[in-house]
Amino acid sequence: MILFSTPRLYVRPFTADDEDNFFVLTGDAEVMQYIREPKTREQSDLFLKENLEFYQTHPGLGRFAAFTNDTHKFAGTFSLLSINDSDDIHLGYAFLKPFQGKGLATELVRASLPYVFSTIQKETVHALTVAENTASIKVLLKCGFRFTHTMVHSGDDVMVFELQREKANI
Repeated sequence: MILFSTPRLYVRPFTADDEDNFFVLTGDAEVMQYIREPKTREQSDLFLKENLEFYQTHPGLGRFAAFTNDTHKFAGTFSLLSINDSDDIHLGYAFLKPFQGKGLATELVRASLPYVFSTIQKETVHALTVAENTASIKVLLKCGFRFTHTMVHSGDDVMVFELQREKANI
């Protein structure tokens, strides 16, 4: 089931068959540098299982797989998750190295907004990033997000950006 697509990507829920794809991403220290510690294969397989279970209890939320439209290659992830178990929701993304620097993150975030706002039924969506992740900050600003404050999330100081539904051009 495709959740949404862009001119170059489509996003769908992960399945149990995605263990290799999930590990290629979650086990890569360079890709994970601004997100979390890289995982071993065993940790990644368990994390995928937890994500699949999360879909059942949180419809529309979770971590999802992004694939290229033309070759159906796994390119990265898109996520829609709670901030520190609150009612506030943040979107996120990560791309494997061959897919970075090609404008895919901006394309993904823009195309995700109709899905995001129809899923969360809120007037605001957030995005979190560390200050060192200047590429992600640029993506968020290009997509209309604005910086609001800094907070601690999962033990890290993060910058919080937000986008109002009315400014999302959807």
